[in-house]
Amino acid sequence: MVPSPSVSTAQAVASPYDELVATSPQGSIFCTSWWLDAVAPGRWRAHELDENGRVVAAWPTVVRATRLGEVHAGAPLTPFLGPLFPPGEGARRRSREIAFVESLLERIGPFAHLEARCNPAFDYWTPLRWHGYRQTTNYTWRLPDLTDLDAVFAGFRENIRGHVRAAEKSGMAVGDAELPAFLELHRRRFARDPEGIERIDAAARERDARTVLVARDADGRARAGGYFVHDNRFTTYLLAATDAEARGAASLVLWEAIKRASARGTAFDFEGSMLRHVESFVRSFGGAPTAYSIVWRTPSAPMRAARLAKRTLRRR
Repeated sequence: MVPSPSVSTAQAVASPYDELVATSPQGSIFCTSWWLDAVAPGRWRAHELDENGRVVAAWPTVVRATRLGEVHAGAPLTPFLGPLFPPGEGARRRSREIAFVESLLERIGPFAHLEARCNPAFDYWTPLRWHGYRQTTNYTWRLPDLTDLDAVFAGFRENIRGHVRAAEKSGMAVGDAELPAFLELHRRRFARDPEGIERIDAAARERDARTVLVARDADGRARAGGYFVHDNRFTTYLLAATDAEARGAASLVLWEAIKRASARGTAFDFEGSMLRHVESFVRSFGGAPTAYSIVWRTPSAPMRAARLAKRTLRRR
């Protein structure tokens, strides 16, 4: 099925901000108020623009106060967070978006540094360039149409199809799990739990907006897991947990997640990656590379110097 044109916020009475998120081409689960309350409680601002009592644009950011001024950035486990515009087509669309950007920058006000990893639907960053912003393009991988699962599976690279079949033949099976089981598997390779995952899980579980899958071998041992979140448009592969000894387990988890996304009527987003070893894996599932912009501006000279020094130290 093709994804729905709206994002469900799963609230009894949606706020005007969440009503914009639900209809905006740039809207996603990651900019709903409940998600931001979970990942950045008390630290995010919507920066809304109102017209006739209706929120028509917004730029949610997570704000941190420093001695050099405010820093506006993203949040943990939040792939996309940037300008939100209302839906629109036609000759005046870009003119309205330019006007929205101008007004949103005024609404945000002075800052030491601002950085946003924007939704792929934010596809025209030129107005920000006029204000001194810089940009780089990153990519995520997406399966936009899951209507025909046989065709989707046929689009997998041959080795991935082989891994899935071999895992199934060995008796491995994928089933629903809860967060503790996923984190137990995650801790085999990572020393720390993902920041904020407990709050995210509580909020997403309440709204039926997440799926936790774990693959177990014939002896019942957990071998791979995936933490997926979804709205009406996309199912997103937010977190992975794998046992390096179990060949094919991660592929089997992803195949199950893709089948469930198809049943739900959403597209599938692998959520990256720009890391070489991860990119080669997710590319093997036959998706389409999807560009998104990271934009930033650092008007504070001391902040620019501090960021340059930090980058220099990382390279050593």
